[in-house]
Amino acid sequence: MNPPDAPAERIERSPADVLRLVVAAITLVLALLLGWWFEDELVAFGTELLQGFDAVPQWIVDVVVIGTRLLAVVVLAGGLVAAVIRGRWRMLVTACVAVGLAVAMAAVLDAIDREEGGTSASVSSELGPFSNEGFPGALGLAAAAAALTAAAPWLSRRWRRLAWVLVAGLVVSRMLTAPVSFDGPIAAFAGWLCGAAVLVALGAPSRRPTPDAVVGGLRAVGLDVAQLEPASVDARGSTPYFGATTDGTRLFVKCLGRDERSADLLFRLYRAVQPRTFGDERPFESLRRAVEHEALVALAAASSGVRTPRVLAFANAEPNGYVLAYEGIGGRSLDKVPADHVDDELLTSVWRLVGQLRERRIAHRDLRLANIFLDDARTVWLIDFGFSELAASDLLLANDVAELLASSSLVVGAQAAVAHARAHVDPATLARARARLRPWALSGATRTALAQRPALLDELRDGLASAATAPAAAPSASGA
Repeated sequence: MNPPDAPAERIERSPADVLRLVVAAITLVLALLLGWWFEDELVAFGTELLQGFDAVPQWIVDVVVIGTRLLAVVVLAGGLVAAVIRGRWRMLVTACVAVGLAVAMAAVLDAIDREEGGTSASVSSELGPFSNEGFPGALGLAAAAAALTAAAPWLSRRWRRLAWVLVAGLVVSRMLTAPVSFDGPIAAFAGWLCGAAVLVALGAPSRRPTPDAVVGGLRAVGLDVAQLEPASVDARGSTPYFGATTDGTRLFVKCLGRDERSADLLFRLYRAVQPRTFGDERPFESLRRAVEHEALVALAAASSGVRTPRVLAFANAEPNGYVLAYEGIGGRSLDKVPADHVDDELLTSVWRLVGQLRERRIAHRDLRLANIFLDDARTVWLIDFGFSELAASDLLLANDVAELLASSSLVVGAQAAVAHARAHVDPATLARARARLRPWALSGATRTALAQRPALLDELRDGLASAATAPAAAPSASGA
C-alpha cells in the first residue's frame, strides 16, 4: 500500500497510451506483412549479415549474450520485488494482465510456420538456461515487452530507458544464437501492443504536471504566482488555470503536457487519413516548439493591433510539461453570453478583429464562440492561438470565416451572420468560405451544436450564394 501521507494515485486513460497503442498496432502489422511477403529474402539477408560475428572472439560473444540475459532477469526480478515492497499492486495487476494477453498472442503468432536461417554465433559457456540458444524464447520476449509497457507509467525515465535497452538486447542476443527468423521482433512488437492495450483499458497514474509544478515553473521565470486554481472553461488541448500574482495581476494559465501532445498527434493522424484537404502543416518536432509557436502567434497578433490577452511568461512544468501565462481578463466567452445580448455592435467588433487577423494573414483555426471573449466593459477579445498559423494560406483564412459564420449563426441566425460576413469580408474569400461550410471542415464543438439544427448550414450556403449577386444589406442581429 501507499504510505499514509502519500496522495492517492489519480488513474486516468491517457491519450499518450492511445497513441502508443496505434503506433504499436501499425508496427506489428507492418512487421507481419514484411515477414509474410519477403520472409525468405529477409532471412537469407539476415543470415549473411550476421555471419560477420564468426570473426568475433568467443569470449566476447559469451559476455555480451549471457551478460545481457543475466542483467535483464536481475532487473525484472528486482523490479518485481521493489513493486511488492512498495505496495504497487495496481501496477503489478496491470503488468500481469498485459503479460497474459501477450503470451496468448505470441503463442498464436508462433504457431505460424516461419522460414529460419542458420545461426551466426553460439555460447560456449554453460550457465543453465542463460546459455540456451533460444533463451528467452518468443513467449518470454512478448512477456518482457508487455510487462515493461504496462508498468512504464509507474517507472522513472531512467529505468524505462534501461529496461527497453535490455529488451532490445534480449532480441539481439536471441537473433545471434538462435536460427535467424522474425519471431523475436514480432513477439516483442506483440508484447508492446498488448501492454499498450491494457493501459488504455485499465488506465494509469496521471502524468500531467501538478499545480505545484506549474507554480514552480512560473516562479522560476520571474512570475511570482500567489494563487492558482483549476479553471472550468472550454480549453481543448490544455489544462487551464486561473490565478494571480503577488501584486494582484490576474492570470490565465494553460499547461500542456505529454497527454496534450499525444492527443494533438492523434487528431492530426485522423485528419491526415481523411480524403479531404484541411490545410494542416506538419506537426512540430516537440511539444516545446508547439507551445512556443502559440506564444509567437499571440505576440504577433497583439503587435498587429488585435485585442488579445498579453503573454506574460513561458515556463517548464515537470514532468515534461510547458506553461503559458496570459494576463487575465474579467468577463466570459461568447458561448456563455445570452443570445439577446449579442447585438450588431458586438458582432461588428468581432468581425473587425477577424479582419485584422486576415490583413496579417494570421489564421486562428478555432474561431468558435468559446474563443471570443467579452470583458466586463463589453469589449471583444480573441483568445487561444493554440492551433493558429502565421503566413496562412487562403484556405485557412477562408476556413476561419466559415467557422465564425457557422458558430455565430447558432446565436443570431443565418441571415444576420451572412449579413455581417458580407459587410466585412471580400467576395473571393466568401466564395471559398462557402465551400468550407461543411460539417467535416468545422470544429467539433460547432458540429455538435449544428447537429440540433441540420438545416442551418444550407441556409448559410444559400445566403452566401445569393450574396454574390445581391447588393450588401445592412447587418441586423436577430435571435436564432
